[in-house]
Amino acid sequence: MINRRSLLWSTYLSSGGGGHPVWVPDPNRYMPAATRTRWPAGFTMTYATGLNYQCSRLYFGSPDYPTNDFLIPFVGFGLTEGGLAPQETVLPNADIPLDGANFIHPNGTKYPILFGGAATASVTAATGIVYGQVTLPTSLPAWSIFGIETFYHGTVGNTYIGAYRCQRHRGEKLWAAGDLASVQALAAANGPSTAALDPDNWYNTVGNATNSQQLAYGPALVLAKGWDGRPVPMLLADSLAERQEIAASADDRGNMGVWRRWFDQRDPIWGSLIPLVMGVPGAKSKQELATSATKRWTMIDAIKTTYNAGKDIWTCVADQSGRNDNNATAATWYGDKFGLVDRVKTRYGAGTHVVGMTLWPTLTSTDNARTAGAYSVATLWNGVTGTLKTVNDAIKASSRYAKVMDVFPAYTTDADPSKAPGSEMFPLGNVIGHPGNQDGVTTWDTIRMPSGIPRGAVITFEYQPGLWASRTVLSEAPVGDGTSNYKVQEVFATNVQDNATLYGKALNLDSGSGTTTHVHPLLHAILRIISRIPQSEKSKFYSAA
Repeated sequence: MINRRSLLWSTYLSSGGGGHPVWVPDPNRYMPAATRTRWPAGFTMTYATGLNYQCSRLYFGSPDYPTNDFLIPFVGFGLTEGGLAPQETVLPNADIPLDGANFIHPNGTKYPILFGGAATASVTAATGIVYGQVTLPTSLPAWSIFGIETFYHGTVGNTYIGAYRCQRHRGEKLWAAGDLASVQALAAANGPSTAALDPDNWYNTVGNATNSQQLAYGPALVLAKGWDGRPVPMLLADSLAERQEIAASADDRGNMGVWRRWFDQRDPIWGSLIPLVMGVPGAKSKQELATSATKRWTMIDAIKTTYNAGKDIWTCVADQSGRNDNNATAATWYGDKFGLVDRVKTRYGAGTHVVGMTLWPTLTSTDNARTAGAYSVATLWNGVTGTLKTVNDAIKASSRYAKVMDVFPAYTTDADPSKAPGSEMFPLGNVIGHPGNQDGVTTWDTIRMPSGIPRGAVITFEYQPGLWASRTVLSEAPVGDGTSNYKVQEVFATNVQDNATLYGKALNLDSGSGTTTHVHPLLHAILRIISRIPQSEKSKFYSAA
């Protein structure tokens, strides 16, 4: 049988075309239609007295084509993060009654989301999936920001599984009250989030149920009709797809991390792509689509059968997974990664178009990733001479992949291609004067620095000679002279010397692997990585739909 999309691609190349291969629209096929979506994962939340009726208001970015008919699934299960991820075994202890949901148009108009024609539904704990639908009177314009408002409740003392940490700067909210009428009034007033569920001292923080920014329930996916035929990658992913960031650094469309940001870039030739992200932080290839990790897959296949006339909600596969399968024996390591590809092809067909990605290293540092000279890289993680090189070479050579993106060099430096950049690679000038009253006792949360430091960035500064501290930027207020006053997340009494040297912090400490281990790039490094992966790499995702 002739592969129509491959034929179009060949025709495009031979003709010296000036744009992407021809996209073949299918406007009646539901496809992922929202940035920002996330599977419920991590831990359960307990309904407290007076807070057991809740409403989340979340904002999403639409595709770069008009959409009209939306399909919005809500689920009753959550995924583990960390060692057992992505097993779907984090479960509420009771069903989750939905008291209503609204689609919020960019013009502010709300349209009710209905569940089989009803305004309410109940999501069965552990196994349930309900599908909300809404059809707008006119198409949502391409590249819009829209909202979804979800009302839900439970008995005090029972639990629900959340998914979202509200991105405050994007207007996201989480309200709670003791009855439905009260929480509806809070949502109608659109005031601040309920303090008990979004306290400033835990904002932008990942922890557990008691020391983390609180999780809000919301849609697992948002799909819509109107697809113009551009590729839709199903992304096999771990924390390096998104969890480098938490909430404060999300872009205007809610994207965090390398891959959501990279796919969503509005390239004039290759366009923006909205991936179907299947993984969560900590996910291992060997645990995906295996024991206790099939409910998401069953759901997307049910949408294919029930709503899409047998057509998948994706067109190709991007395999970013595998870093958490690390093993001193390279063959075991890449064997686990390849095993997931084999399971995907067994499920969807040997001809499934899969694009592989090389893996990034873990580093240790004696100065919190400040300088390149303080890095060391173990044989296991050495991508130039060690085990990781063998794994990446196997990925690049594997016939399982139709194409491979060698993204290892985007993470590392030209000066030492086995290591990531240090913070010194992101000079920001100097702290202006010094914050606080310099008594070492009184805390401060505002610091003056050169203008233009991105919101959500972590900065590090030499607060006393040879001593360094870090802060996370939450907001900027320009002074008008090239400097700004910045609100920061961490509130301490640090005594800062005048004009302290200032860098954008490169890598985060991995709290789960010791005090000197670095896995995740922070915002300055994330943006650098994205800039080093050409948008033309999107050509590798073209395949039969």
